[in-house]
Amino acid sequence: MARQKELARLDHWQAVGRIGVVNGQDGWHANFQWNQQEPDYRIDLIGPLGQGRVLIQGNGRQVSLQTQDGRNQTAPDPDTLLEQSLGVRLPVDGLRYWIRGLPGPGPVTALHVDGSGRLTRLEQQGWTIDYPAYGPAPSRELPARITARRQDVSVKLVIEQWTL
Repeated sequence: MARQKELARLDHWQAVGRIGVVNGQDGWHANFQWNQQEPDYRIDLIGPLGQGRVLIQGNGRQVSLQTQDGRNQTAPDPDTLLEQSLGVRLPVDGLRYWIRGLPGPGPVTALHVDGSGRLTRLEQQGWTIDYPAYGPAPSRELPARITARRQDVSVKLVIEQWTL
């Protein structure tokens, strides 16, 4: 629990890596850069669905999505916006916690940790999130690989660099 409290205090961070999404028979992958400064965030997806670049920005009240060709969309939550634009409902609000190895707000169905207090599996919001690898980050270990699954949707994150 001490580890989770420490991680919860991380409200300014950046993660850089790769994301792969499989939705039924469809799938895509992209490089990503996620900048979080609570409650504001900016997620750059480079290469999803042949769109070149997708920029997602949110502030807790509204989220916007801008594509490389200049199309802009807004919505009250990122999950709905991504479903409308990319065709898959991703748990962005949950991922901002899960990416750090934390459960998000709300009920947790299952939580498994290793001997160091690091999450190995989390079940929340209908998603099963596995943490097969941790890697060094400034002053602590943070997830290096994450797999989240829900029904026929699978999201894999590989974090290559953390900045705190």
